Amino acid sequence: MSNRLSLVGLILVCPLAAAQGGAVLPSDWMLCGEPGGPSHQHEPQPFNAKGDEATYLDADESRATDNEIFEFSGDVKVRRGNQRLNADTATYNQPQDTVEAHGNIRFEQDGLTVEGGSARLELGARHGQVEATRYGLVQRHARGESSLLVMEDPNHTRLTQATFTTCNPGHDDWLLHASDLKLDHEQNIGEARNVWLEFKGVPFLYLPYINFSLTDERKSGFLTPSFGTSDQVGTDIHIPFYWNIAPQRDATLTTRMMSKRGVQLLGEFRYISPAGGGLTNIGYVPNDNVLDKSRAFLSTRNVWNFAPRWSSELEFGYVSDRNYFGELGTSLSVASTTHLERRADATYRGDLWSLTGRVQSYQTVDESLPGSARPYQRLPQLLVKLNLPQQAYGSNALFNGEYVHFYRRDSVVGDRIDLQPGMSLPLVNAYGFVTPSLNLRYTQYALDQQTTGTGGSSPSRTLPVLNLDSGVYLERDLSWSNAALLHTLEPRLYYLYVPYRDQSSLPVFDTNLLDFSYANLFQGNRFSGADRVGDANQITLALTSRLLDKESGRERFNARIGQIVYFSDRRVVLPGNSAETLNVSDIVAELNSSGLIPDWKASAGLLWNPQSQDIDKSTLGFEYKPDNQRILKLDYRLRRNELEQTDLAALWPLSQQADRRINMVGRWNYSLRDGRTLEALIGMEYDTCCWALRVAGRRFVSNVGGDTNNALFLQLELKGLTSFGHRGKRGLAGLLDPGTFR
Repeated sequence: MSNRLSLVGLILVCPLAAAQGGAVLPSDWMLCGEPGGPSHQHEPQPFNAKGDEATYLDADESRATDNEIFEFSGDVKVRRGNQRLNADTATYNQPQDTVEAHGNIRFEQDGLTVEGGSARLELGARHGQVEATRYGLVQRHARGESSLLVMEDPNHTRLTQATFTTCNPGHDDWLLHASDLKLDHEQNIGEARNVWLEFKGVPFLYLPYINFSLTDERKSGFLTPSFGTSDQVGTDIHIPFYWNIAPQRDATLTTRMMSKRGVQLLGEFRYISPAGGGLTNIGYVPNDNVLDKSRAFLSTRNVWNFAPRWSSELEFGYVSDRNYFGELGTSLSVASTTHLERRADATYRGDLWSLTGRVQSYQTVDESLPGSARPYQRLPQLLVKLNLPQQAYGSNALFNGEYVHFYRRDSVVGDRIDLQPGMSLPLVNAYGFVTPSLNLRYTQYALDQQTTGTGGSSPSRTLPVLNLDSGVYLERDLSWSNAALLHTLEPRLYYLYVPYRDQSSLPVFDTNLLDFSYANLFQGNRFSGADRVGDANQITLALTSRLLDKESGRERFNARIGQIVYFSDRRVVLPGNSAETLNVSDIVAELNSSGLIPDWKASAGLLWNPQSQDIDKSTLGFEYKPDNQRILKLDYRLRRNELEQTDLAALWPLSQQADRRINMVGRWNYSLRDGRTLEALIGMEYDTCCWALRVAGRRFVSNVGGDTNNALFLQLELKGLTSFGHRGKRGLAGLLDPGTFR
């Protein structure tokens, strides 16, 4: 006999519906097959919307006593909206508004499945409990067990003697155990006490208390410790604490324990708002056991738009000693830092103009550097820019102005004003362009008379800068591997004339010779800064060729080459240098290919000296990347008489089975000039359905003196929970320096 009873207002509360934990990518479970734990037998919302307040009960047998107690037996089914409860027997007490169910309890809602031996629900008060439960979170591929699951109210659930894992049933490779687990569905917070983790049946971590987020939202609390070892610091353990200050502000405070150096306190503070954002990093060692002194580091960068048209920037760096980065850092690029910038800017932007005020100084990390090797301070600097397009006959007017006061101890100091008004007339059509330009550059100094040379205290310089830029666009259709391409040929001529002015009496505050490159073939000054304006009577000959995808417009290939022909010697030089007398410059050539051959990228650069028949500078790079799990990179860099390096990096799967993968990562950065390895790293990853183990060894140059550091990294990732081990980007590629596979 089958009876149906409909009770309007009967509500079953899902105890774990909000227990979603951290963000998990679908690709994390690609090795798992079907989701683990009790599986859903129905669609999440089969035949009732969530707003349906009616409760429906089905059973093979039903009986009523005094129209107050209703008993159901045999394949009992209760459904309300998208919630389902199945049991062997169930009793509904109408006066108390309670349901008791026994035998093969099964509850489903929104990707959650709970199975148990018995359940008691107080429907009116929305309380309840399920005994001897097994639960599954399908979307997270998670499951677990609990001796008792108690629904304290609709927003709070407590589990006793609970476990949690993301491994498939029958493969409890790792388990989280908690004597008490509380879930706050309103605040999306989980709390666990007496927590211990086991891996392959071996307990390896105990925590008296942890809390965590039930959603992707951030939550204050301790993060997973990390560990490693290196020559410089010995055993290295990090214990981070995450502080979720506000939705747009957070901080990570880390205690770092080093067996050789002692304790280091680290902090990172981030914030973002409609008006701007910033990042601050600090490090403090109260007492370095090796040096017997305290050490510290501070770096902050902030950008604000504090009013309409107004913006500002603040950057500040400090380090206690020159060896801080080399001994406590992780790479040569950081260890070789020589100066830390300290700068504050404020900018107002009008429709056609802008005004910037700046103060700028530097901390010289290496105090042994002579004063002449240290940068000047700008106290202050004012910059104004004006651009007036579409003036008479289509001409453009522009103006750049600068005032700056330079200061450096025991050096020439003073003020500099640099003014650059100019005009250009762009003549452009579909076939090419011709753009003549004329600028006037006026520079005036007011120097400390006690330290100036023969130029006096108020030297100045005025000269015109004339250039004529022109180019032609030639194109044709081309087919490559069944792809429709547009092939361009773009010759370009750039003439520059700047008369000679003797500038030897002018100080050198912030001026250097620009590094020669393809872009600098078309610059109006071969020097950076305003202290020198190079004399010029020269023409640049350049040619660019490109392949463009006609359908998408994407550039598949480009090659360009150029050279400057000089009609006179370059007599304006920096102190200590002699005039340049060659008739031609080095030949600059560049090549880039992306997507012309599927999965391949290539780049090359060359600076060839036609006088000495030598290569002054060259770069060569290849990348093969069929997907994000298979990457090969080879780079070569040469700067004559300075460096010659090769850099090989690889991320590649060694074995790919249905339920597991073995991957490797490696990098070898080698100096051909010095005959030594700058960095060598080899790492392996064993990746399964619910966990991954990564181990890597690294040897790298840790400072400019050439000292090396050896380090070992270990990372255990429990998928769906967290990672234990080396900090950094998740995955095997995260063991490399950032940017290796960009």
